[in-house]
Amino acid sequence: MIESYFSLLMLFGASQAVTGIFLLLKDKNRPFSNNLLALLLFAWGFSCYWFFGFIHQGPYFSVAVTSFIGPMLSLTLFPPVFLYVKYLFYEYEGFQKSDHFHFLPIYLYLGFTLYLYFDSNFSINSMRQHDWYHSRALVSSYVATLQGPYYFVKTNHILKLRQRMLKEQYSEIESRKLEWFQIINYSFALVFIIGGISTLVKSTYLDPYLLYMAYHAVIAISLFYILLMIYKYPIVFARLEADSVIFNEINPMFAVAKETPLPHKLLFSGENDSIKEKRIIAKLEKIMEEQQLYKNPNFSLNDLAGAISESRNAISHTLNTSLHKTFYNYINELRIAECKRLLADDNLNHLTIEGIAAESGFKSMSVFYKFFKEIENVTPAVYRKQASSS
Repeated sequence: MIESYFSLLMLFGASQAVTGIFLLLKDKNRPFSNNLLALLLFAWGFSCYWFFGFIHQGPYFSVAVTSFIGPMLSLTLFPPVFLYVKYLFYEYEGFQKSDHFHFLPIYLYLGFTLYLYFDSNFSINSMRQHDWYHSRALVSSYVATLQGPYYFVKTNHILKLRQRMLKEQYSEIESRKLEWFQIINYSFALVFIIGGISTLVKSTYLDPYLLYMAYHAVIAISLFYILLMIYKYPIVFARLEADSVIFNEINPMFAVAKETPLPHKLLFSGENDSIKEKRIIAKLEKIMEEQQLYKNPNFSLNDLAGAISESRNAISHTLNTSLHKTFYNYINELRIAECKRLLADDNLNHLTIEGIAAESGFKSMSVFYKFFKEIENVTPAVYRKQASSS
């Protein structure tokens, strides 16, 4: 009875995969990263369907198909997660030849399987009796056990790098919007941990079949979660257009890895580029002088875009091309200027340097000291002493 209910979960997971693949691939102008996510859904969804067929047998299960690709399923679970993150954040427009390396175990598996089939006189039954038939499945399990932590670490590295970049260039609040994909990565870790236990640990207290069911349950729930994200944030799975509404609404966790300006005609259509940039700079100077928005430690590019009624990308483009600064540098330089003003005020000598930094909008003292030293070539304490003596 448990298997019957579990098989419904497997069928549910497979259906989520099919729906997600359709939504990801229906747009011909889709970003290439969608293809990698679709591959992930296919691998995980097919694994769910295979388990469903294994439970019910009959017309749902093929011995021939299982003999050829059954053990290979474990090799397909992990590389697509890393490759999707890589292709998404670095915006590749096609498959990179070097990334065939990640599918090398699958290529070797297929080649070896064809050899077994040939060596068994093209007979499935004979191949299943071959001396190396079960060795193939065992090697696949051990390779997948090694792949799991390897791809988890590589994926987590890109996610942390991206999160730090968002935190520096936008705000800590926006960097937390990467958390949904981190959930996928940690569910993926749960899969290889459970799968690794079932492969490596031989125990009378742990039934490998129950462990196999457990990690397939994680896969099915993860497929549902990914589909939920596709429905919730459809714009992040679409190619960016020039419409400023899209730029304002897009989830910032999928912003370009570096602030590469879009073509002028897309950003400033219908208006002279230099006029547009001068207008934005004038707005920035006015609002920073009057409202000192930089004093808010959580101030983000989204907040600035809303405050001056301009798109995020138009502001980034103007800062890059006219001031040769990122948003992060621009805001922190304003904070440093405010710190210098307060440090030079003899009436504020009772305030600590850290207190002045916080008053100027710095949340991190390490960032404050780093920026101050880079701009002034002295520490805040030395600057305050020099300002007092003069």
